[in-house]
Amino acid sequence: MIRFSHRTAAPLLGVVMAATLLAGCGSAKASPAATPSGSPSDAISVTASAGTSSSAVASSSASASGSQPASPAASASAEPTIPLPHVSVALEDQLPTTIESVPMIKLSLILSAFIASPPPGGDKSLYAAWLVQFGKTPADVDLAIAYSASDSMDFNARAIGVPGATAASLSSRFAQVATAAGWTVKSYPNLMQSGKTVLEIIDPAATAGPTGGAGYVYTRDGVLYEIITNSQALLLDALIQMP
Repeated sequence: MIRFSHRTAAPLLGVVMAATLLAGCGSAKASPAATPSGSPSDAISVTASAGTSSSAVASSSASASGSQPASPAASASAEPTIPLPHVSVALEDQLPTTIESVPMIKLSLILSAFIASPPPGGDKSLYAAWLVQFGKTPADVDLAIAYSASDSMDFNARAIGVPGATAASLSSRFAQVATAAGWTVKSYPNLMQSGKTVLEIIDPAATAGPTGGAGYVYTRDGVLYEIITNSQALLLDALIQMP
């Protein structure tokens, strides 16, 4: 249900910039975020907040006796890092910390910041029509994301919190909005023996993408969960771990 994978850096960078702009405009939810351990250098690291980089410049000095300049000092710089937003750590905690022993990078931001990021379309076009049925807008709710920085793993999971809404209504109304938008929606009770009734939602405009345009959606306790992957093994691991 997403139009990009973790290998597509540009769209995710747009998320970071959108979140930064919202923070600059005084959004109450967009608070400064701590930099996670490790620097995500791949796709979803785009979903981070403001871009900052640090580098140490090597220097050399000539000896007092006039000999040749000393060798340049080793650079202490690492790859530039981007601080990730964490507007809802509680929502992030609902997502897996590892998938098949691979550590996940987590972040959270206001849903409207994600929608404002390029490119438009895809699942971003569904959220406003879905939330208005609960008397909310994308600026009222938070989105958490967990993803892998590994190029060998095409996976990310999301959680959107909608306080006060029932699980059944979140799921059924999301399916209605997707169907009305021309998406293919199929329901799988107890998918992969996980005990969860999961909607497979396929974006007709993204069927040629890395994930085939498909996403897996289910709901629990006022939260809509999404899993985006082209691996059945990764999907099963996520379903087992998630609430």
